[in-house]
Amino acid sequence: MERTQIIQHRGTPIVLLDYTGLKVEADTLAEIEKSKQFIARHLKPDGSHLIVTDGTDATYTPRVLEGLKHLAAHDKPYVKAGAAVSNSRLVRVVIAAVAVFTGRHIPVFSTRNEALEWLMKQ
Repeated sequence: MERTQIIQHRGTPIVLLDYTGLKVEADTLAEIEKSKQFIARHLKPDGSHLIVTDGTDATYTPRVLEGLKHLAAHDKPYVKAGAAVSNSRLVRVVIAAVAVFTGRHIPVFSTRNEALEWLMKQ
């Protein structure tokens, strides 16, 4: 299964960026690049899409964090609302920094379902 895909949640399409469990920097950077390509190829830059990024149990290096900042900036024209999932306090701080860098509001949730339910209200 592809890590970046469109899923349905209660009948609503949501773009899932699934980075769960990624531990090797090169693998994570490759997945981030695949996500950029998927978004550019499959979505319209009309600010109407919902995106959830799940980084549960992933390892974050400075290069990965930089890649996520560029991904969030790249996605901005496409996104109506985005949410993140992480079980790490450090990652929550990092995502807050990414949000400031990109001018986006990206709340972080403990579970994917919490994030999906929040997106449904946006």
